[in-house]
Amino acid sequence: MAAEFVVSEYFPAELSTPAAARRFVVESLRSHGVAVGDAVPVVVSELVTNSVLHAASKSRVEVRVDHHRVRVEVYDSDPTMPVKRHPGPDTVTGRGLLLVEALTDRWGSAPADEGKVVWFELDR
Repeated sequence: MAAEFVVSEYFPAELSTPAAARRFVVESLRSHGVAVGDAVPVVVSELVTNSVLHAASKSRVEVRVDHHRVRVEVYDSDPTMPVKRHPGPDTVTGRGLLLVEALTDRWGSAPADEGKVVWFELDR
């Protein structure tokens, strides 16, 4: 089992940020011997995309691993908490948090010093 660790990285509010954040999280986990399932890159993409589109600010992505769970936190400067929507079948957007909820063991959001943090956890 991999040792406990915490790593973080800042990302600009750019269209390329979700892909860069995905690579950062996946490479960080793999380099510490943590198995990366299909859910991690998808959920990181959803949360960072929301940050880029709605907060339009730089993001900080933090990865925390202990013997029980993997936790990824996405910080941005917008204090508005995310709201889970229930879009109709013809709606193009609004499914991101439903996907986050379906693919993770836990997720949530909280106020942070200069905005908010949205996080998810996966049990190991």
